[in-house]
Amino acid sequence: MTLAAALDADVSACPRCQSPVFHDELYCEACGRRMGHDAANAPAMSAPSRSDRDEHDAGAIAGVTDRGNRRQRNEDALAVAANDGRVLAVVCDGVASTAHADRAARQAADAAFAILHPLLRAQEWPAPSELNDLLRQAFQGAQSAVLQVPDDQPDGNDLSPSTTMVVAVAAEGRVTVANIGDSRAYWVGTDPSDMRLLTVDDSWAQESIAEGETPEVAYAHPDAHTITRWIGGDADSVLPTVSTLDVSEPGLLVVCTDGLWNYFEDPASLGALIPDWVAASPLAVAQRLTEAALAAGGQDNITVTVAPINPATASPRSIPTEE
Repeated sequence: MTLAAALDADVSACPRCQSPVFHDELYCEACGRRMGHDAANAPAMSAPSRSDRDEHDAGAIAGVTDRGNRRQRNEDALAVAANDGRVLAVVCDGVASTAHADRAARQAADAAFAILHPLLRAQEWPAPSELNDLLRQAFQGAQSAVLQVPDDQPDGNDLSPSTTMVVAVAAEGRVTVANIGDSRAYWVGTDPSDMRLLTVDDSWAQESIAEGETPEVAYAHPDAHTITRWIGGDADSVLPTVSTLDVSEPGLLVVCTDGLWNYFEDPASLGALIPDWVAASPLAVAQRLTEAALAAGGQDNITVTVAPINPATASPRSIPTEE
């Protein structure tokens, strides 16, 4: 989109990079700069048609991806699967300032999913070091897939296709998550005090915090939401950040893009949206979180996966063959 065309569509130029930004957006998608728009005075937004939403229900895990109220297309992607207490989620958010961001997200998610899906039927769950190796392979596979996406998008961005990605696997009472970029995984426990963020963003704000800046100052900076790592063109490294959680009480694993967490960043605020999640299906919880993001503005694509996770059982279980 040219700037002239953008101005006709209720957008203005980012003061830093001159990319078009809708009047109700909080951040420039191209460079991450915080914008000074007043969302209360933004133009009215029309809700997307249901053809702009995909829902995936694998029973023990479910996900929803929605175009949102503002974007012309959905540049998020997800893949979920479950088998006998084991779950897998892959969530990607195509970088909007790059060419074919939607294809980058889709191909990254598919490539990582293909590498990790056999875990769900393995006779034995891998040791932590073996699982970490598989996760690294999944991210390398996603990188190879995204590099195959053409960067000659007609009338579009000319930067090489790129995406964020977060992967979560859970089995035998342990959750393992790996990420590059700023898509996130949260843990929502039955106790309000048991809510936490499981991932670490690759962003300007997070790097500033790691260097000693306070979160309040870091996130108030115009560069706060600029990502510093991604999958795709010009990526310095696709080695993910990996973290684990040993589950002692039942809880909910939530994996999402910033279309959700930008509105409900604190784990407690996310958990407050679903206080009765124990009695609801994973799909119903994912739908509720999506609707909350839409009601809060829906300025970006929204993707969320949800899986209830229980502590490890005392005795091992055999893994049946999927039908």
